[in-house]
Amino acid sequence: MESMHAGCNGVGTGDRLTVLKLITPSRYSGAERIAVYLADGLQRRGHRVVFGCKDNRQLLEALNERNIEAHVLPISGKVNPIAPFMVAWFARWIDADIIHTHLTSASLWGAVAGKISGIPSIASVHALNSKTCYVYSDMLAACSEGVRQHLMGQGIHGERVRVMYNGLCSYPFNGMPSRDQMRAELDLPLDAPVIGEVAHLSSRKGQLYLLEAVALLLRHRPNLICLLVGEGEDHALLAERIEQLGIGHATRMLGYRPDARRVMNAMDLVVLPSVAIEGLGIALIEAAFLGKPVVGSDAPGIREALVDGETGLLAPPANAEALADAIETLLSDPQMARSMGEKGKRRAEDMFTLDHMVTRADELYRELLKEQSYRCGTY
Repeated sequence: MESMHAGCNGVGTGDRLTVLKLITPSRYSGAERIAVYLADGLQRRGHRVVFGCKDNRQLLEALNERNIEAHVLPISGKVNPIAPFMVAWFARWIDADIIHTHLTSASLWGAVAGKISGIPSIASVHALNSKTCYVYSDMLAACSEGVRQHLMGQGIHGERVRVMYNGLCSYPFNGMPSRDQMRAELDLPLDAPVIGEVAHLSSRKGQLYLLEAVALLLRHRPNLICLLVGEGEDHALLAERIEQLGIGHATRMLGYRPDARRVMNAMDLVVLPSVAIEGLGIALIEAAFLGKPVVGSDAPGIREALVDGETGLLAPPANAEALADAIETLLSDPQMARSMGEKGKRRAEDMFTLDHMVTRADELYRELLKEQSYRCGTY
């Protein structure tokens, strides 16, 4: 089916847009969830959103729950010469106004497909990535100013890069089980200090440094408990390190939990010790919506997810001692921790809502369509 958009004709003439979303990872983690939340928000505003993705069961289930159209396409991998032609054909077939890509492979093929089909492309950049897979996109939506500066530092012109903060819908955070209820459900002592990290188990998320910090904290907090929520390639490595440090009695690896936010509610504070690559740190924003104080690594992106000394504390990346000190500071001063959690919640509700993200995405789509109309002489 030939699209009206091929050759730049009549692009974006109506209020309702058809947005092709592309994403190809096998897991369902931060970026994938944000893509789904954004699609849901756009659809609720009256836009048509269609996903092109791998056969990712968790992602497809999340889309189906929200009645978002999805198609499994053979577009994964960075050595896949058929992928851009497949995307271009599919984008024309669904009569897409915009191709919106997430993460590297999808962004590479989606941008090339945009050049083939004449449909403008925008790439969401969720981390401190190399520019390689984003150079052909018409516009880049960085999830933080830190990511924007990282891309500009690689030579991408600032006018091509916009900031679009990740956003969450606040209502799922209402009516959750209380801290004590969740601790009872997880068989955790009510009086023990509980910390934790919710993230994919990988070296860049810094779980090794959190485990080393736990070993240090246990010297004077023998009842401390640390929860690791998530799955990933570092599972065996982390389990081995827990045994080496002798902290098995204080550490629980809970695996992937679709109710990770509920688990987070059992924690006294949430930690994200990523090693200098985090784009924003969605787990910290989820913690903020729950009113939890947070500790994060002093890295681009995370500096925007929390305000050091106001909504949480920053520690140098890859520094277990400093991480332990920051955690201890909050555990030893419950009043300060509570105040930081309250301030973090107010800030999250002001800056990191789904409504803000959807509004920003709509603005960027309109801007991109207007720019293309100028280039094509049809505006």
